[in-house]
Amino acid sequence: MHGSLRVRIKNLPAKPGVYIFKNSEGRVIYVGKAKSLRNRVSSYFHADSGDSPKTRLLVREIMDMDYVLAGSELEALLLESNLIKRYKPHYNIRLKDDTGYPFLKLTNEPFPRLEFTRRVEADGARYFGPYSSAAGLRETLRFIRRVFPMRMCAEMKKSPCMYYHIEKCPGPCSGGISPEEYRDNIRAAALFLDGRAADVVVSLEKEMLQAAAEERFEKAAVLRDRLKALASVVSRQQNAVFADRQDRDAVGVAVEGRLACAVVMSVRRGLMTGHESFLLEVPDGETREAAMSAFLKLHYAHAGTVPREVIVSHEPPDADLINEMLTERAGRKAKLTHPKRGAKLNMATTALENASQKLADAAVKDKLDREKRRSMTIALTRRTGAEKPIVRILGFDISTIHGGNTVGSAVSFLEAAPEKDGYRKYIIKGSGRDDFSSMTEMAERHFRRVARGAEPAPDLVLVDGGKGQVSAAAKGIAASGFEPFPLIIGYAKKTGVSHIHGRKTPLMLAEEEPSSWLVRRVIAEAHRFAISFHRKKRGQAMTES
Repeated sequence: MHGSLRVRIKNLPAKPGVYIFKNSEGRVIYVGKAKSLRNRVSSYFHADSGDSPKTRLLVREIMDMDYVLAGSELEALLLESNLIKRYKPHYNIRLKDDTGYPFLKLTNEPFPRLEFTRRVEADGARYFGPYSSAAGLRETLRFIRRVFPMRMCAEMKKSPCMYYHIEKCPGPCSGGISPEEYRDNIRAAALFLDGRAADVVVSLEKEMLQAAAEERFEKAAVLRDRLKALASVVSRQQNAVFADRQDRDAVGVAVEGRLACAVVMSVRRGLMTGHESFLLEVPDGETREAAMSAFLKLHYAHAGTVPREVIVSHEPPDADLINEMLTERAGRKAKLTHPKRGAKLNMATTALENASQKLADAAVKDKLDREKRRSMTIALTRRTGAEKPIVRILGFDISTIHGGNTVGSAVSFLEAAPEKDGYRKYIIKGSGRDDFSSMTEMAERHFRRVARGAEPAPDLVLVDGGKGQVSAAAKGIAASGFEPFPLIIGYAKKTGVSHIHGRKTPLMLAEEEPSSWLVRRVIAEAHRFAISFHRKKRGQAMTES
């Protein structure tokens, strides 16, 4: 540890907060919380601090440090969770899916709507989740909209929109549904998402019988159809787990190598309502207890609903602080339980068994994926005649409409897998109004960063287009002064022809070839990333005008 860092650590305040360790490149490698920043950070550099291999490796890499003061240890815990999600530090336990797990958002409006989101904001809306499967959640959203009709438009107009005319919306904008009936639909949807489908059924049955008694047969028929749709869901939730009808979650965590799996089993009103599984990346040698602590903080710091009790298969070392966090997030008393016997132990054991099985399945899939990716990189190296193995690929694309709001994207693939920390966006600044000049500018700017060590050097550069785009990219890389010059290939999607810089004969890749699949995957991802950025910039420009 160099002298200036030693002095900074010595002068740290003895107050709660979050400390941030960085390596020689300025990259965040670890985020931690502390009741006393001075005591906790100093402990890493004591002679007896290297008990664990993880700590020894971490300390060797620490070259810089930052910190953020917090009002309490609980506030530090919540901030730590947010920073881990933001920086994804190598030595922290973190969720494997870095896109963020999905939620359903019930908006805070006179006529609320449900929407899919990956961000939880302090906007007065109610959030349900997180869920582990985006596809499954979208299917749930379609089911809810069908059973409990509600508006789908982002902004409610004064007259019926397309959704009303295709019978996807009850039409609150035109008086097609009364405010009271609309509120009933929203209330029922929220109960359903809370795992209380049985309560919804009871309410609908009463309403259906009343409608029939009042000879409102059309209304009774609508309610009958909703009950039929809910029947299959309710039948899966009929097995009572606890007689006291309390809301609980059971969390099991399994760890193997650098991968962990957490399973959350949900019990609402004493009935099992479902479960979600989450994969985590963990440092080598991490314990189940530490993994449990990290997962509980990551999950419940952002969860839409916190039950009264969370049952765990392994007791985290900071159980008291997590208890405090659960209570704060729930807005009422909530507790963490590590059971020793009875029904709660059985549930914790079941959650652990599910986590172990899903972890084993994920490990097999991960191995197969690695083997598949390796075969693709070997095939691409062989087919292109590259002088060294193609390990890191950089994909370039330009997005514009008539030369306006032109942007560029650079996506990074490492061993045939997306490396999203290496994705970069570029706003094209030059006066060029065509793809070629824009490509040249982006390539030069990006490779200037590579030349000074701010970005890793790729083994292959893929551009979306033909000879013109390849020449434009080569011109930009040459202007950057970076050496050695990388292999550059342009892939024309319409013809499937790949043009290699400096070679007269193009490369023809058959669609079924592993190397072709990898090239198309990188090009498609670069295109997607560029398009999404361009839409955002275009939307901002329209708003400003």
